[in-house]
Amino acid sequence: MGLTPSTSSRTVGIASAGLLALVLAGVPATATATAAVPGAATADVVLKPGTKAATVSTEKQLRTAVMRSNKRDGTQVIKLSSDISFAKSKKKNGGAGVGDLDVTDDLVLNGAGQTIDARGVDRIFDVAEGVTLVLRNVKLTGGAPAATESGGAVRVAGTLKAKRVTLTKNKVKGELASGGAVFNDGGTVVLQKSRLSGNEAVRAGGGIEALGGRTVVRGSALAKNSTGDEPGNGGGLHLTEDGTVKVINSKVVKNTASAEGGGLWNSASGTFLLRDSVVSKNKARGDESDSGGGGVYNDGGELTVRDSSVSNNKATGEAGSGGGLLSVAGDVTVQDADLAGNTSSRAGGAIEIVEGVVALTDVEMSGNETGDAPGNGGGLHITGAAEVTYDGGRTTRNKAAAEGGGLWNSETGTLTVTDVRIAKNKAPVGRNNFNDGGVFTVDGDPVESDNEDDGGGLPLPLPF
Repeated sequence: MGLTPSTSSRTVGIASAGLLALVLAGVPATATATAAVPGAATADVVLKPGTKAATVSTEKQLRTAVMRSNKRDGTQVIKLSSDISFAKSKKKNGGAGVGDLDVTDDLVLNGAGQTIDARGVDRIFDVAEGVTLVLRNVKLTGGAPAATESGGAVRVAGTLKAKRVTLTKNKVKGELASGGAVFNDGGTVVLQKSRLSGNEAVRAGGGIEALGGRTVVRGSALAKNSTGDEPGNGGGLHLTEDGTVKVINSKVVKNTASAEGGGLWNSASGTFLLRDSVVSKNKARGDESDSGGGGVYNDGGELTVRDSSVSNNKATGEAGSGGGLLSVAGDVTVQDADLAGNTSSRAGGAIEIVEGVVALTDVEMSGNETGDAPGNGGGLHITGAAEVTYDGGRTTRNKAAAEGGGLWNSETGTLTVTDVRIAKNKAPVGRNNFNDGGVFTVDGDPVESDNEDDGGGLPLPLPF
């Protein structure tokens, strides 16, 4: 089923979906499995004592094993003994026997290091509501469902748990198609020690699209995934509607979005946590002033970035803003984070805030830069009536083409800075700080409007 667009160019609608999930220690690699598979509390998979794995080496054997699993009570186990490729002569959308593999009862697939290549015939797995699919140690590639369908390799309405899984070179095409590798259709997806790379989507979520539900990416990598231009958001991962996403101890690198959120994109009603992770070398190409967010984009939901690095990301569009992070509204918390080497065309080399409430604590912004369109706020730029507190950290060696090499506050914004080292930034006007008329204080001292001598900031050198 395709996605239904909303009135916003960013939000979208409804489709079937699948994302990855994990937490599956304890499934034996032997032919007989007796242990429970721990996972989300909503859908644990328990293997009956004496459950034997069906070992398969061909597409026909795999399809037969999945169909038998769907008809049997309890969780079944399938183990691959060789690589499997889909035959291109198969018709699509015909149950487990042809096209993608419909999983309608709990199943554990032990890939044993082998590959399933769909060869563009269809996606690989379609997991029904109320059903859990466990994937381990397998590579899924070549998934490509019919035009407008979402979830290049896996579509999940139930639960997907994946550990040591590689999803690469899967794609979705046609209007509103999302989730180049995985589409989570309001289910539960946990991805552990896995890699999603080189996947493509037209609308959103080059690697992963989550339509609500719960998505966890832990100890994994989202790399070199991309979106098209309809509208083209969330190169690595995109959340639609009121779901929750956690990206923990992971790498989000070299992903591309044609509009917003080169790496990650959070919805207006979503809850998104980025912790102990690296977001680097991602790119957002949107031309509008509220487009960009080379590393991370927040469309108004609740976003938390903690103990993470957001570096060397780019907002390259004509008026693209927020090289590292762009938030148009909502509640944003950034704590113990490093934003370095990010660039944008318009404003906010590191961070662009349009509206909302933002708390920055022990944040370092260094070596970030804006272009000349017009080129304000080399480190941080506030556009609207946002309320931003910045407590602890440093803003150094950032560069703006026009105003506010370090920090730039809007006419209606409130920016309160305490115990932050602000120095060695560069701009033709306001080398460190620039206030366009709002409330801007540094260690209790006001930064006057259009103040060229910057007003406040701790001098160097001081212990950090």
